Amino acid sequence: MNTRFANKTALITGAAAGIGAATARLMAVQGAKILLADINSDAGQAVAEEIKAAGGSADFIACDVSDETQIMAAVKRAVAFGGRLDVMVNNAGIGGKPAPIHETDNVTWERVLRVNLTSVFWGQKHATLAMLADGKGGAIVNVASIAGIGAAANLNAYGATKAGVIQLTATGSSEVSRAGIRINAVCPGWTDTAIIADMDAATRARMVAAIPLGRLGEASEIAQLIAFLASDEASFISGVAYRIDGGLRN
Repeated sequence: MNTRFANKTALITGAAAGIGAATARLMAVQGAKILLADINSDAGQAVAEEIKAAGGSADFIACDVSDETQIMAAVKRAVAFGGRLDVMVNNAGIGGKPAPIHETDNVTWERVLRVNLTSVFWGQKHATLAMLADGKGGAIVNVASIAGIGAAANLNAYGATKAGVIQLTATGSSEVSRAGIRINAVCPGWTDTAIIADMDAATRARMVAAIPLGRLGEASEIAQLIAFLASDEASFISGVAYRIDGGLRN
């Protein structure tokens, strides 16, 4: 186990699977105390137990990120677990049912908005408050998407929320960088996670064909970028949204 995150505590939302779980595993191996937060308690607890079995430090808290009080409770738990909050990864998100704007119902729009954007506002807000109270700075990494940078037909709610995450990242950074709190975003392209698991083979093949590197991204690859931005190696980086998309340009 290396010491990149020795004596540091990280809270990761959406940590039961995909990018969140990969980030939790990686940062744990690099010495962090990890609090995994997810609405899926069984899967989240299983990842925490896996990390502990491998010699890492982890705990789990059930958290529905569409409820601000549960995010506040997760931040408080992370501080209690590690003594302070050093890293916040706002990763939880949903895709929503793809549809043109004129066919998207209000329930879908509002659900995607609350889970993908409002939850990041709450996560960034309460992590920032905890870091300001401690006075030692910290790092916040928000998971956006290339869909928040360029238009993608039928991904109206998803794309709008991810664009909002990029804006929250830049705005937050401008507000608290002088307090030693760095806020950055990662913008994955098509990645082999649950969000695309139900796509048929033909759709997946077209997707891969559009990626210059010729394949989908892996959750572990996105985790590497998140961990870098959360680490002291990125100590002069703040307010930036990084594409990680296999060369795809939209």
